[in-house]
Amino acid sequence: MAGQAVLGETVLERAQATAAEGPAEAINVLIAQHSSLVFRIAYSILRNHHDAEDAAQECFLKVLKAQRKSGQAPCSKTWLARVAWTTALDRRSARAVFRGSQLPEGEEMLAQLPDGKETAETLLATRQMQQTLERLIAGLPEELRHPLELSTVEELNSVEIAGIMNIPEASVRTRLLRARRLLKEKLSAMLEVKKT
Repeated sequence: MAGQAVLGETVLERAQATAAEGPAEAINVLIAQHSSLVFRIAYSILRNHHDAEDAAQECFLKVLKAQRKSGQAPCSKTWLARVAWTTALDRRSARAVFRGSQLPEGEEMLAQLPDGKETAETLLATRQMQQTLERLIAGLPEELRHPLELSTVEELNSVEIAGIMNIPEASVRTRLLRARRLLKEKLSAMLEVKKT
């Protein structure tokens, strides 16, 4: 399945190895249904394909451990997203200690190479706009950036984001409003500078 390709065989093999201890089919279904969600959440925090894959695997391993303890796999999307969120934040903290705060851009750029169907000018303009938006979003304070990424990239609602970030729903809505207002102001300022 497509979602399983992101995770590789490690998590699936471990899920199948636990079949003797309990029902591994629930984990396989969970991985198939939510691996892309877990990967996108991890990627939104880590901004690196390989680190996000590792975080996704680690997240599902945590789910396996929870399955062993309870005898069944927790299947709440919000709970799973919260585990992915905290796993990625932990990995980011560890990465900052070991590698510094610099992200390797070469590997990330290779993963985003175009398929050749669009013209070079269109690709360049699209890529420049995407990079500009990514820089503006990355420049937002963390408390505003994370809810915005979860809302726009993951298409989660404010209730789900509140559960993931462990903050009140009203705070999520306020942070989303402030983040969007800041982005709009920054984009307007950039466009005004380009016109002059």
